[in-house]
Amino acid sequence: MLNINLKLHPEIEKKLIETVTMEFNGSYELFVEAALHKQQNVLSNLIEIAEDLGIEDLAEHYDHYLYGVKK
Repeated sequence: MLNINLKLHPEIEKKLIETVTMEFNGSYELFVEAALHKQQNVLSNLIEIAEDLGIEDLAEHYDHYLYGVKK
């Protein structure tokens, strides 16, 4: 049996318990296995945080937007 004391903030611990109870029938082992098997890569992480900046030529004129160089 695995015993880990994470010392989580009470609100986060409550959310974790709710998630494990509802989605994994109370099994922390299934929760950990699911987390370990979830394939993550850099591109999927970028997609999650990406925002539309409304700039159509960012790749072409990145130096202008980063450093203020004239286009």
